[in-house]
Amino acid sequence: MIAVEPAAIVEAETRGLNRLYVVLTRAVSRLDVLHHRPLPDELG
Repeated sequence: MIAVEPAAIVEAETRGLNRLYVVLTRAVSRLDVLHHRPLPDELG
């Protein structure tokens, strides 16, 4: 699974941080995070 621009996922909707949590925790065997913008503070 590839998560692209986590910051954009968070900003896309009111519950964006919850949506990002789901994306990051549903990967079965591998997770890559692709981003150019800074990661959300909650991931730091």
